[in-house]
Amino acid sequence: MIRFFSVALFPISACLLVACPAPSQDDLCTSDGHCYREDGQVFCEDGYDWEDAGDPNNYNCVAVDVNEPEASPEAEPEAGPEAEPESEPESAAGLPVLGNYTHSIDEVELTEIAGGEVGLARPRDLEFHPRNPDQLWIVSQGMTFGASAVIVLFEPTAAVIGAGLYNGPGNFHFLARPSALAFSDDPAFPNFATAHDEDEETQGPVSQGGTPADFMGPTLWPADAAVFEGGHASHMDMLHNSPNAVGIAWEVGNAYWVFDGYHSSLTRYDFVDDHDLAGVDHSDGIVARYVEGEVSYVPEVSSHLVFDHTSSLLYVADTGNNRIAVLDTTTGTRGSNVFPNYDSGGGFGTGEQYRVDDAVLTTLVDGDTVTGMGKPSGLEMHDGILYVSDYDSSIIYAFDKDGNLLDWLETGLGAGCVMGMAIADDGSIYLVDSEQDKVLRIAPKPAE
Repeated sequence: MIRFFSVALFPISACLLVACPAPSQDDLCTSDGHCYREDGQVFCEDGYDWEDAGDPNNYNCVAVDVNEPEASPEAEPEAGPEAEPESEPESAAGLPVLGNYTHSIDEVELTEIAGGEVGLARPRDLEFHPRNPDQLWIVSQGMTFGASAVIVLFEPTAAVIGAGLYNGPGNFHFLARPSALAFSDDPAFPNFATAHDEDEETQGPVSQGGTPADFMGPTLWPADAAVFEGGHASHMDMLHNSPNAVGIAWEVGNAYWVFDGYHSSLTRYDFVDDHDLAGVDHSDGIVARYVEGEVSYVPEVSSHLVFDHTSSLLYVADTGNNRIAVLDTTTGTRGSNVFPNYDSGGGFGTGEQYRVDDAVLTTLVDGDTVTGMGKPSGLEMHDGILYVSDYDSSIIYAFDKDGNLLDWLETGLGAGCVMGMAIADDGSIYLVDSEQDKVLRIAPKPAE
C-alpha cells in the first residue's frame, strides 16, 4: 500500500524541551563584590582575587596581598570560577549546528518536520537519497505485527512537504521491524537495503511450513519511489541468518555491512546480482561474519554503522558496550563455514557463508569517559566529523576521526528518543524522535 500526505513545518520552542535557566552571571557578578564583565567573561578588579575559586556560584572578589606578584594575563582564569574543565579546550569554537560549544538547545534552531500524521510509528532511522537529495527516507517500525513501513518525505525543507507511506503486502517479512537503512551511492547499483530487529517466525510456524526464527536478514530494494512499494512485489533480494539486525552501511556494489545482534557480530552481506523484483534465487549471496561476540546488542535500540570509503574502516555504535568501535575491514582471514546456511539452496549446505577470524576491532571512544553517554545509537559522518546520538541521554556528540570530542548538544528530548540521524548537504541534522513519532531538524540559529 502507498499513501501520500502533505505536512507543514513549524519551529519548536526550546522552552518546551529544557528547564528554566539558572540565575545569570550578571545577577552574581556585581561591583559591590569587585567583579566585572568584559567580552562575555567575568573578572576581578585589579588588586582583587576570587574569594573561593572552587565555588562556581561565588563571584565575590577579595583584596590580595600587595606584596604578592600580580598574575600575568596568561595565568589569570579566563572565566573565573566557571572556567571549563581541564579536559575541554580553553577556547573551543564548537560547531554551529551543535550550538557553538554552548551545548544548549536555545542556541540552535529546532524544527519539527513530520510526525504521526504521515504514519510515523516508532521511527528508527532515516537517510537522504544520494541521487535525489530532496527525498528523505525513513524506516518506521510500527507498534503491531505487519505495521512496519518506509515513509518518504519529498522536499523536507519546503513549507509544505509531500509524504508517501510504503508498506505493501508481505511487509511483515521483507520489511519486518526495520531498524536501519542504507543507500548505495553507485549509480550502477541504484538500490538500498534495510536491516530488521526481528527474531520471530515472520512467515508462520515452522510446523506449518514457515521459516524459523533465525531466518531473518537484510532486504535489498529499488531506490526509486515510483517502483518501491515496501512489500514482496518490490523486494529485489534477501539474504538470511542475521536476526535482530540493528544497523546497516553500504560498502560497494550490492555489498552492505550489518550489525547482527543475534550473533553479536558485524556481518558483510554481498547480494552480488539481485534476483530482480519479487524473485527467490539467493544462491549467489556471500555472507562473511566478523568479530563474533565482540559487539553487544541492546533490544529495541538501533546500533548504526558508517563505512568510510577513504580508509575502509567501519565505524560502529556498539550500544551494549557503550563505545564507538572501529573495524578494519581489510584485516582477518577466512575461517569456518556458518550453519545453517539458508541461502545455499540446500538449506544446510556449505555455500558462501563463513566466519572471518582475527579481524581487528578497536575502541575509538569509550563511552564511560564521556559525560552523558550510556547507549550510543545514531552515527553519521559529515566533512570528516563523526556525529553520535545517545539513546539514554539524547545528547548529540561530535568527534574527529581520532576520537577527540569536538562539541556536543543537549537536545532535552529525554531518554529513548534519539536513534538514527542524517546530515543534509547544508550540514543540518535530521533525527528521529522514536518516543514522540517525529522527525526533527537541528540547524544553526540564523544570524540576527
